[in-house]
Amino acid sequence: MFAETSGSERMGEAKRKARELQQWLNALTVEERVVYSAARALYDRFIRPERVTEMCYHSVFFLHEYIKNSHGIIVEPTIGYINDGTDEVFMSHAWLDFKDKKTDVSLTFTSRPEINPPGQLIYHDRVFGQGHVYSYHREITQAGRAALEEIRISGGFDMVDQKEREHARMLILAEDRCQIRAYLDSAPKGMTYEEIVARISD
Repeated sequence: MFAETSGSERMGEAKRKARELQQWLNALTVEERVVYSAARALYDRFIRPERVTEMCYHSVFFLHEYIKNSHGIIVEPTIGYINDGTDEVFMSHAWLDFKDKKTDVSLTFTSRPEINPPGQLIYHDRVFGQGHVYSYHREITQAGRAALEEIRISGGFDMVDQKEREHARMLILAEDRCQIRAYLDSAPKGMTYEEIVARISD
């Protein structure tokens, strides 16, 4: 009897969540639904099945190019930082901005989950599922700079220097978007623009 009641409650909760999701989708503009559908396809058909990690830059550049080419909609690849709330260390990260709403499909799988816990899946500021809550920042704070300097002094110079060079390069790509397609086409096998398009297209 208890199991039956519990099952009914779960079914009721699932229906409630489905209604809430449909209401949210109905409130999106046509362009917002296009962005959501493209980002969800990338996550559901590529990132999640392959458990892809360290794809933040690649995912936002891909979505920028794919949505522009497929629908003529321009979305903003944002290069900034995230912080996990446990210290002042800021990590370079990328997410998608459209009409001042954030989409991030790259944080649910991390290469070192014991250090960087998997984060939330976010479409247009709406959180789907569970995950560690990171804060997002377009610029690094003074405390974040000091934390990086401490890592540099304690022997992490090469790592910090490499990440800062990578961040600077991604900023250039985000600002000069003519280079994005070349960046995607030079990716390793299985990660190029056309290969990912083939994976996520209907």
